Amino acid sequence: MTRKDILQDHKRQRKIFIPPFKHILGGQFQETSWIKTMLPELLWIALIQDYYGHAKGVALITSFTRLARKCSSSEEKRIFATTSSFGEMTGDEQSCLQSEVAASGELVDIQKALLPLIVFYPECPLRFLFLTMPSLSGAPNQILETFKASVTRLYDKASRGTTMVQATAVWLAFDSEILKVAKGLALASFPEIEKYPQTELSQKVAGSIRASMHMFFVEPHYTRSSHWPRYFWNRGFEIDQCYFRDTSDE
Repeated sequence: MTRKDILQDHKRQRKIFIPPFKHILGGQFQETSWIKTMLPELLWIALIQDYYGHAKGVALITSFTRLARKCSSSEEKRIFATTSSFGEMTGDEQSCLQSEVAASGELVDIQKALLPLIVFYPECPLRFLFLTMPSLSGAPNQILETFKASVTRLYDKASRGTTMVQATAVWLAFDSEILKVAKGLALASFPEIEKYPQTELSQKVAGSIRASMHMFFVEPHYTRSSHWPRYFWNRGFEIDQCYFRDTSDE
């Protein structure tokens, strides 16, 4: 299957292929760096899926974001796919979400997966899920290496694991009823992504998912002034200067 086949229902703007449902998500189109911005914003999804596997990971993430919307007092629908979106919640909303997830019995599961993120990045917007600052048990260096491996895998946008992370973000847009697509478009066959990259249709769906990611990083769905991505990379250099590579042009 050629790149042209995969993206045939997209419009090209310079080097960017714009998905046909751009008007649904709204906002002025702006190219957003996968490495600089999207990777740190979607890392929490990757950590949960790395820890529990794709199926259980998606189930936990779906339940968690539904509770986030339940606790949100905003009249506008929210996706809650990015790390920063949780930082935009008020203190009362965060307390509500922490209590609701605890009542669901899933708080400990989520805490286990996100523990390294909070320990290594104490200013992470998801810190409120822990009543006290957690600490690492076992071998910290080994835990750091495992964490670094999760980040490293995300550099390749076309890998199956990273594609599943992006697909989960798109699924959250579907689940929040913000995203709807017309019959015949690639994303109308969204469940086929489970077969990626074995089938031609799954490759086409994946191409549409990757091209659509920029739409999640515009107003009103994302505040571009969010401090989290910059903090993530700056803090990364403090943790391990030999690891976090230059992100100037990705």
